[in-house]
Amino acid sequence: MNKPNRLGRGLESLLPEKAKDKTLPSANEADSEDELKKNRPGQPLMVKIDSLTMNPNQPRRHFNEKELISLSQSIKARGIIEPLVAREVGDDKYEIIAGERRLRAAKLANLQEVPVIIRELSNDPSESLILALIENLCREDLNPIEEAESFHKLEKEFGKTHQEIANLSGRERPTVTNSVRLLKLPEFIQDDVRFKRLSAGHARTLLALNDASLLPAIRTEILAKNMTVRQTEALIKKINKKPKAAAAANIEEEAYFEALAKSFTNKLNGLKVKISHSAATKKMEIFYNNNEDLEYLMKKIGVESV
Repeated sequence: MNKPNRLGRGLESLLPEKAKDKTLPSANEADSEDELKKNRPGQPLMVKIDSLTMNPNQPRRHFNEKELISLSQSIKARGIIEPLVAREVGDDKYEIIAGERRLRAAKLANLQEVPVIIRELSNDPSESLILALIENLCREDLNPIEEAESFHKLEKEFGKTHQEIANLSGRERPTVTNSVRLLKLPEFIQDDVRFKRLSAGHARTLLALNDASLLPAIRTEILAKNMTVRQTEALIKKINKKPKAAAAANIEEEAYFEALAKSFTNKLNGLKVKISHSAATKKMEIFYNNNEDLEYLMKKIGVESV
């Protein structure tokens, strides 16, 4: 099945006419057959890596080191299959629009030059961000925070409305708005989303918390219990109904007993321990997988065989 095109229909209206591949010169302008090939629209030319600079508006900020090494090994074996895209910024100097990850991997592979398609852009810096954003969105390379930061930059620095950004990126307008809202969360929660400890769904749920001071404790509980988004929603609703002091005490108590259960597990050679401490029921359960685990536990707590 062909992957659907995620770009919105508003791209042509948002990008100026100049944002296109370098055009084919006329016969009078072309000095040679090589020059003719070099300037053919969509035709990549080989550019020295030293002539390429990174895009300061690159939406993607984090590159997985293991993935870069894997890509560099693939490049060594097969070369760069898809050309980079860049714009000319000086005499034999080019700025990357799309393909920074490929460029980084090419450097690791000790390549001297890479295939590049040159795009002609105006001096409007938003065009570089827009094209880089489109390329990353189509590849689904951006994490939710990088995507939110890109949308926010298009809005605040380049004056794009959420509807224009939605048309450009192939998103719905509410999706763009909800994405930007993630930037209201504290940096430590944003980092959890960046590095996939929490999902964007968890983060959006945390935005509904009435008392932001409880975020560190709630975040600890979500991670410790590996809570789903639905479970997190239920927890937030429950906390929001309680007075702030009671909610804080409840979260601290939950975190304490969760940490205590982990300490028991560590002392019992990895046997899972669960502690329940509600007003109605107070109990500690120890789970074992086989007879060897049970015999180990008996020896550990000094229980004789019957």
